[in-house]
Amino acid sequence: MAMVTSKKIISVIIPSFNEGKNIDYMYNKLTDVLKYLTDYDYEIIYINDGSEDDTWEKISSLSKKDKKVLGICFSKNFGHQAAIESGLKKARGDAVIMMDGDGQHPPDVIPELIKKWEEGFEIVNTQRIETEGVSFIKKATSKLFYNLINVLSSTKIEEGSADFRLLDRIAVNEINKLTEKDKFYRGLVNWIGFKRTTVEYKARKRVNGESSYSFKKMIEFARIGITSFSMLPMKIIMLIGGLLFVTGGLLTIIMVIFRYVLHSSFFSGTAILVSFIILNNGLLIILLGIISVYQINMYKQLQNRPNYIIRGEI
Repeated sequence: MAMVTSKKIISVIIPSFNEGKNIDYMYNKLTDVLKYLTDYDYEIIYINDGSEDDTWEKISSLSKKDKKVLGICFSKNFGHQAAIESGLKKARGDAVIMMDGDGQHPPDVIPELIKKWEEGFEIVNTQRIETEGVSFIKKATSKLFYNLINVLSSTKIEEGSADFRLLDRIAVNEINKLTEKDKFYRGLVNWIGFKRTTVEYKARKRVNGESSYSFKKMIEFARIGITSFSMLPMKIIMLIGGLLFVTGGLLTIIMVIFRYVLHSSFFSGTAILVSFIILNNGLLIILLGIISVYQINMYKQLQNRPNYIIRGEI
């Protein structure tokens, strides 16, 4: 049933993968905050991203108790960014807040996000200044990820940013128009422009369970971020190719001079040739690999498969 209200609507979208133990916790924390925002109405949209536990059952139970809770169930695990995409397309709010369902994104920051929105900002990002209980390795890889993205891409992303933000309806509509397959929302939100600001927060420990964000998923996330917003790797290919051509030319000239002008046996022509071939082949394989990464993106676009399939809604 459609929600009839004259108040502005705040939509909160929460991607969830194997978060059965955290569904009720997040709901209670969210409603404790949202119920005091009396000038607004709200809806909470959970996206079950192919969970293998009782996540969908918990979402369904909440939706039956509270008509402001909506649920989307994927047919399998399509990934965090696909879950955000489905939530953005489903949300009806004048403002849409996206946040994780593991309890690390504190709901008590929401009033500050809304305050900034009412001040006229169409995008209110958040920046994590500290995370409780995070390992040194996690901090190091996170820092490396943001440094790498910002070096390679013209679209800058603040270190410590995450998919925890508020978007005005105009920003949501523009993002929903984008047709690319591999969506990287931390980059897309900055790319579309609009007036933006940032709110800092301290991330909490994960409430229950273990993070499903494996090293493999982190690498894939980095690949999408880099290839979606940077042509620099392709330019590096041309630079390396030019340097390789010049180096090969100089080596050939030097070899010819030493062997046929100076009549020196200081260099073994065969050894130099073999080592150069090995070096050249290695570089070619690396460069072809970089090209292949971009070709994969093009292939996905040509396939034109949906980013997710919805099994059911409630």
